[in-house]
Amino acid sequence: MGKSRGQAAIERRFCATAGSLKGQAAIDCASHNARTLRAQAAMEYLVTYGWALLALFVVIALLLSSGAFSLSSYSVSECTFQPDLPCPSFILYKTVPGTPKTILKFSLSNGLGFPIKVNNVNYTVMGMNETGRHTYPGTLPLPSGIVYSGDAMNFTQEFAGTSQPSLRELKTIYVSITYSNCKGGECKYNYTTSGRITTVVEAG
Repeated sequence: MGKSRGQAAIERRFCATAGSLKGQAAIDCASHNARTLRAQAAMEYLVTYGWALLALFVVIALLLSSGAFSLSSYSVSECTFQPDLPCPSFILYKTVPGTPKTILKFSLSNGLGFPIKVNNVNYTVMGMNETGRHTYPGTLPLPSGIVYSGDAMNFTQEFAGTSQPSLRELKTIYVSITYSNCKGGECKYNYTTSGRITTVVEAG
């Protein structure tokens, strides 16, 4: 059974005033002193490190609320096609005024070694125009005419459906481009190349 406060106080006075104890009395006093030291050590630890722990919890809460640990904060934006079609610039942004829409813009450089003509572009993405994963044909004008070796090709695609991503949301868009080989002045022999654009949605 537990001891009352009065009994505990008597033990403290007894152990403090007794000069030499033997047998069970010495064991009881040693146990009492050990418990007292442990309690004092725990209290000193809380007083010394309590404020530091509280400050640490506050900092972690602020980081979590600011989105510092979100997926987009640790993801690398990239635009990757085949090595002969480098993608030097790309952006995905969301417009607010009027009808909400998300716009993708990117550029490719013709490093194939021969002139080409772009015939068709398809975009596959999840949750852009509508919920779920869908493939959309390119709706804006494609690079016109023949794109000679070393020249740039600029692409723009608008996603204006009811399902729009949030700002800073990470999106991955798969792009399929069909082009013709125009070497010798005649454009023929269609080819298809694919790429992937991963980036966060910015404010327009």
